[in-house]
Amino acid sequence: MDLQDSNSSVNIAIDKVGIVGLTKKIDIVRDNYKYSFYPKISALISLPAKQRGIHMSRTSETIEEVINEVIFKPTPTIEVIADRIMKRLLEKHKYTEKIHVELEGDVVIQVRESENSNIQKSYSIKTIAIANKINKDKIKFKYYISASAIGLLVCACAKEMSKEYSEDIINARKDINISKEDLSTLLNIIPLASHNQRAKGTITVEIENVETNSIDIIDLVNIIENSMSGKVSSVLKRPQEAELVRSAHLNPLFAEDAVREMAKNFNKKEFSNLKDESRVKFEITSFESIHSYDVFAELNTTIGELKKIIKGMKK
Repeated sequence: MDLQDSNSSVNIAIDKVGIVGLTKKIDIVRDNYKYSFYPKISALISLPAKQRGIHMSRTSETIEEVINEVIFKPTPTIEVIADRIMKRLLEKHKYTEKIHVELEGDVVIQVRESENSNIQKSYSIKTIAIANKINKDKIKFKYYISASAIGLLVCACAKEMSKEYSEDIINARKDINISKEDLSTLLNIIPLASHNQRAKGTITVEIENVETNSIDIIDLVNIIENSMSGKVSSVLKRPQEAELVRSAHLNPLFAEDAVREMAKNFNKKEFSNLKDESRVKFEITSFESIHSYDVFAELNTTIGELKKIIKGMKK
């Protein structure tokens, strides 16, 4: 008998035990593009009260088997990898009641920013696969896919104060004669000063079945970036930098605004293969430039409830 199968001296069940922080490289191939994923993998199982330990080598072997298979047959989604690991762990650890598999890391993607510009951008993604044995013949599976991207937020409050200050200064000048209507028009066109900062947006979606409810993480990344005041870039020539600053300051957003924009744009994308009961979470962390703290906003709902809210807004 293996030592792991011997009786524990303290009969207390353990919720999670296994491997964490195992780094691998996985190639994801979907439609007409390919990207590399460098996740840290965690594979954890529950342990019965009377059993002393798990068979750890079975867990590490399972991860290696699945990763090696992907080398020869790339997968279209990262959640499929987590699903394969989880289901094989169920086979190899028949004594366990719960399994939690997590892959978290960065993907590097070639992005076309203009007709003459291609750059690489890095995004953080994460997937979780969970199995719970309800009884001998029934297992409940849950999956989550998450993507994060960095954007630019311009403070709407500071811009409004700059607008009010500019209006007061111009009205006090005796050498400037401009109507109230023309002044208002000009101040709405000119990109007035405000503080701006990088912000991290994250969308997490619950998936019921990895085969039928798959979601493209590139879609999530695009939704996040398009919900900010502007897109950040590692390479900006002077005209591009000027245009980014101008356009971002003409679209000032609070963190609260950006979360709502993500929700609206997610709904507009119409992920038809996702069920209304599935949960979706939108998060923004704004790394404040003039405050000693950061700002956080979160919206946690179901896809069905989100549809109802936005449909009601259109009436």
